Amino acid sequence: MMPAKNTVDFHKEKKKATARKVYRKLRIPAILVAVLCIFAVVLACEGEVRRSNIMDSVYSVPKTIGESKGYPYNEDELSLDKLSVIGDKPLIVGSGGVVVLSQDADKLNELHLDWGDTKVVTFNGRAFVYSNTQGNAYLLSRTGILAEFAEDSPIVTAAVGTNGTVALSCSDDSTQSVVKVYTPRHKLDFEWQCSKEYVSSLALSDSGKKVLVSAVGVKNAEIYSRILMFRTNRTEADFDIKLEGTAILKVFCTSHNKITAVGDNRTVTLNRKGEIITEIKYADDALYNVDCDAKGNVLLCYKEFGGAKVNVTYIPSYGKAYKEFELDYMPASADIKGKKLAFANGSTVDILSPAGSKRRSYECEHNVGTVHISNTGIYTLENGSIYSY
Repeated sequence: MMPAKNTVDFHKEKKKATARKVYRKLRIPAILVAVLCIFAVVLACEGEVRRSNIMDSVYSVPKTIGESKGYPYNEDELSLDKLSVIGDKPLIVGSGGVVVLSQDADKLNELHLDWGDTKVVTFNGRAFVYSNTQGNAYLLSRTGILAEFAEDSPIVTAAVGTNGTVALSCSDDSTQSVVKVYTPRHKLDFEWQCSKEYVSSLALSDSGKKVLVSAVGVKNAEIYSRILMFRTNRTEADFDIKLEGTAILKVFCTSHNKITAVGDNRTVTLNRKGEIITEIKYADDALYNVDCDAKGNVLLCYKEFGGAKVNVTYIPSYGKAYKEFELDYMPASADIKGKKLAFANGSTVDILSPAGSKRRSYECEHNVGTVHISNTGIYTLENGSIYSY
């Protein structure tokens, strides 16, 4: 008896091949649907702030279906004025509002505004959007609006803390400045009235339970500044120090209980008791740029030798020591992220170490107006368009 021959049913095999192709195409969307269903269950069990963090992560995943326009990004009807970052995503301030983009230049969030002079302060995955001309403001995540604010008077300055704690200062008819701190759920947690000085800057601790305040005043024709640290559950300050002859413009605090206060003619670092650790002095009109990353590392730039060179000082988030070096050009923009320092010079962006050694350079398409360091490279604002390198 002859053994049975292996025969091939070509019609059947063709159906199998077609099924495999369909499976490969549907596999990723099906997985995404399953993941989203799991997220829906998780979100129902989480708080509002936690939910917004999770959804930010979901919507920030690169798209697998369809094509993105990619960078450079611009809009004909929107004048792009400022570039910032929220988390690791570019946040753009334009003539008509605020836009948050993904790594592929897709819109993750968009807020239309009917006011001018828009200001934004960001911390990790949160952004507070306001204007000095009125009291309305918004707290944003990368993908949505978390809270709306309606103060009775214009907002002068603001700060954002972990998970969306907000500190803001308003002008008031009865006093010079009022400082308020709101919880991530938009509940008023702290209020302090400053009767003699104007609040110039605010910062929040990692927990959001402490607020750092700088206030500037004038007495006997001499300028002075106060630096105060409050716990949000107390009305008395942990410390209140006074610096004569200096206008403190920005304050920063870190998870290591170190405070940096930048003034018009000197910068000081303080410990948690308000005691001065280090002091850096410079001429009254020399301050050129100051920036701080999410960890509290500070980048300080001030002019030297009549403006021909720039002194760059890297103040780490911990310890007493700091590093400094000189730049032989005036950067159009600067940024800091950990131990990476970015400086824009014409169409070139240099990435330097805290000691000034060059790590790499980016050759950009046009002159760079603003630069921000990302996890994978840099974002730049050039000729009204956003570029990613």
